[in-house]
This record gives sequence, C-alpha cells and structure tokens, in this order.
Amino acid sequence: MSVWDHRLRCVWVSSLFTKDRLATQGVLGSPLRDAMRGFEAVSVERMVRQVLRDGKPIIDHEFLLVSGYGEERMISLSLWKTDAVDTLDSVDSVTGTAGSGIGVCMTLTDVTRSRARRRLALLSEASRRIGTTLDVMTTAQELADMAVPLLADYVTVDLADAVPIGETPPLNRLEPVRARIPVFRRAGVASIHPGLPESTFPLGEAVYVPRPSPFLNALESGRSHFEPVLDTSRGTWLDKDPIRAKVINRTRMHSVMMVPLKTSDEVLGIAVFVRNDNPVPFSHDDLLFAEELVLRASLHVYKAHLYTRERSAMLALQRNLLPHDLYGGPMVEVASHYLPSDMHEGVGGDWYDVIRLTGGRVALVIGDVVGHGIGAAATMGQMRTAVHTLATLDLPPDELLTRLDALAVRLSNENENADGFNGTVVASCLYAVYDPSRKIWSMARAGHPAPMVRSPSGEVALVDVPGGTGIGYGLSPYESIDVELPEGSIVALYTDGLIETRNADIDMGLGRLRKALMAPVSDLAELCRHTVDTMIGPKAPSDDVALLLARTGPR
Repeated sequence: MSVWDHRLRCVWVSSLFTKDRLATQGVLGSPLRDAMRGFEAVSVERMVRQVLRDGKPIIDHEFLLVSGYGEERMISLSLWKTDAVDTLDSVDSVTGTAGSGIGVCMTLTDVTRSRARRRLALLSEASRRIGTTLDVMTTAQELADMAVPLLADYVTVDLADAVPIGETPPLNRLEPVRARIPVFRRAGVASIHPGLPESTFPLGEAVYVPRPSPFLNALESGRSHFEPVLDTSRGTWLDKDPIRAKVINRTRMHSVMMVPLKTSDEVLGIAVFVRNDNPVPFSHDDLLFAEELVLRASLHVYKAHLYTRERSAMLALQRNLLPHDLYGGPMVEVASHYLPSDMHEGVGGDWYDVIRLTGGRVALVIGDVVGHGIGAAATMGQMRTAVHTLATLDLPPDELLTRLDALAVRLSNENENADGFNGTVVASCLYAVYDPSRKIWSMARAGHPAPMVRSPSGEVALVDVPGGTGIGYGLSPYESIDVELPEGSIVALYTDGLIETRNADIDMGLGRLRKALMAPVSDLAELCRHTVDTMIGPKAPSDDVALLLARTGPR
C-alpha cells in the first residue's frame, strides 16, 4: 500500500512495497513515474490524476509488471481519493492548508496465480461458447464476443477468401481498389462501444488491406503480429491506408495483436485484438491467451468450412439431379417446391418427377432415400433414373414399385460386395399415373406418406392408398388403387419432412397440411410456396422437404 499527494509524490509506503520489488529504494518523496518499477508508469499516472480529478475510485484494475529479469507478474491495482494527507509542501496549493491535503491511496495485489487459474477457466468456457454450430459466421462472431471485453476493447475476425461464407463467391473475383486488395471477408466483430465506431467494414463484406501490411504478413506467414505500442508515425504501412489511420487516431487505438486462424497446413483468416479505452498495452501473456482462444476457434471454423464446402457440393449435385422444368402436358398443371435440411450430415435424398407417358397420360413420382449426404443424393439420382426407365415400359404403379424394389435390393448387394462398403439402398416412393381420358388416377406407394387431394370446392382429404413396405427390403408386391377425380382437383405428393417435426406427431402434421392446402390461392405455384412456408416457417427444416402439386383439367 502507498499514499501519493496531489503532485503525485509518494508520502507514505508500506514495507512490502519495496520488499516485493514494486517500487525503487528511496521511494518516499519520489515522483510516481520514477518510483514505480516495471509498470507502465504513464498509464498509472493517468489513472491517479483521474481519481484526483473526479474522486471516483478505480478498483481491481490489472497491470502487467515486468521485472528486470523479464519475469511477468499480474498486479491488481486499486485507487481511491483521501483527505488529510501529509504533503511535502509547507502550504498545500490545492486545499490552502499547511501540512495536509488531498491525495490518493494505492493498493497493489499480486494476482498472477489467480489470474492464471481464471484464464484456464475462461479457456474451458471458450470451448463451450465457441463452435456451437457448423456455421463459419456464427463461429467467428462467438470468438469476437468471447474476447470483448475479456481481453480487448475491439475485436474483428476476418476469413481468407479461400473460406466460403455460406455460398458466396470467392473474394479473388472482386476487383482491387487502388493499392488495397480484398483478401478477407468480415465474419465477426465486437466492441465495448455501441455502434462499432472502430469498424470500417460491415459483416459479410470484403475487407481491403494494403500491401504490405501486418494483415498480409500474418496471413502469409501464419505467425502472430504483436504490437503492444501501435506505431502510427509517418513511414509505416498506415501511410497506404489513410482510412484505417483516421479511425485509429479517432478511437485512440494504442495496442494491437493480429493472430492467424489456422490449421496444421492452412491459414483460414485472422483475428485482430485492439485496445483503446483500456490504457494497458497487450502483454506477451495476453498474446498467448489470444492464440489459445483463436486456436480453439480455428478448429471449429475449419470444421464449418469443410461442412459448408461439402454441403454446397451436395446441394449442387441435388439441384442437378432434380428436374428443372416440370411439364404435365395440356391436361395437367404441375408445381413443386424443395427445401434442403439444415442437418450436419448434409442434404437428404428427396426427389420428385413428372413423366409424360403415351396416350396423353402423365406419371407423378415422389420419393425419399434414407440417409443424408453425398451417398443419399447419389442414390436418389439412381432411383430417379430407374423410375424413368421403368415408366417407359408402361407398367402399372404396383408393378413399377415391385421392380424398383428388386433393383434396390440388387444395388445393395453390389455395394456390400465392394470392399465391405455398407451401401444399403432403402427408400420410400409414391407413383401415380393420371389418365385424362378417364379422369382416373392410379396410385401405389412403398412406405411413403399418402397423397392428399383438394377438390374444386376447396375441401382437402387424404387418399387411402395401401402403404406397402419401403423400397430396398425385398418385401414386395405392392397394391394399386384407382381414384376418379373431377377436373380442377389438386393432388399433393410430399415427403415426410413436410409433416414430421421433433415436437409433433404425424397426425398433427397431416392436420396442418390439410389446412394449408385449403388456402384460397388459385395460382398453383403460389399455393405450393404458401403451403411449404406455412408448414416449415422461416427456419431451415430438420429434414429435406419436397412438395409436388398437380391440378387436372385443360390449361
């Protein structure tokens, strides 16, 4: 403990102050800048003057103490204003009294061990708070939020152009702006100040940096850039970046760390830690802590990066396998809507198709391959091709499903014999053929949800088509039924993702679907979108969703 007068000279000091090497010998009577050893004395002096000025105490402000031997200790500093301090002046210029006046009491507590324990606890907390999803933007923002104000006053997380954010194009397709190049995209940002006054680039947008700059050095070398006292003088890289220089001066940034997000062989981006309000410069201990935080985030960003890349590939594959232009001929109007799931395993194997047959007849098919990922999407392509081929044989629905079941069993056996690969092909399917000359629908299903029909008057009912077992079990045959429907009827085929949720059973989902299809919407495509939006809502579904609508009658 020590006491300092209004001129920041030491007037009293405890014995531990010098024994614990916190101050120089002969500290009594010395100015604060000369007395404090190993501290950022200018910052401490600024805080003492602040307490003298406004009387508001400062409690438990942590400083790094560096001994002459390079030993780092974390010191907690507290300051409060006090009266009746014995001064070194015969007449105190502040109070006008002799021998006493106002001053500041200072306590210093070594919290090195408790701080280390706290940081270990914070790293454990970071493992829980960072990487809660497989979304790179969310992960980057979680890192920024974790570090502010814990470590820094302002933090940005920018991902390199090789890391896709969603399905955005790579940044190297963007045109350079003068001497600055778009190397990053802003994925996370946090500040202790409302409105992010330090930020010059919004979330999701390209981040431009000059060449050369510490940003590019960290990106290319994979090593952190540590600048405890930020150099803003002429002749630095900031000469080529006047926008950043202006913001740095305006917001009083004085200490910075740039830590690359990286894996063993790839740099994913860079996290920038800045202090402006906190007067204490970053220490090497802060850098180590930041690198630990970023390492944890890097692993999750990399996983999210791989997931995003694989998901984009699966979506592209599925889009290519699904039909683009559905046409049911002059007597059947069709519309469809498809939503991929948000499951970590990737998109599923939902598919649908409209096949024109001889004699003006039209076949509608919808199916769902069990599983998710590339394998499910590829199997879906096989099933769709097989149904197209079988449809050309003019088979009735029950016989077509029987042959499709046998084909799936054969494919499963072939996959199993290929180096022990477990490639079991299991799917559900509904196949329906409409004959406009008789106004008859012939339908059969294999473990698939039954279709619904909306009558011209607007009533909606479930069609009782015999269920049958799924495709791939070898338990056929199946059973067809014929249903006569008046012109203007709407037949709805759908996958189970539309009616099944984690919080409700199928019967409840069917009831909601019935109400959605009863909406007074005449346009078929609009009714299709309205139905899916009503059933799913704004969030991505937990399973793939496919809906196929067909309205009979002349167009």
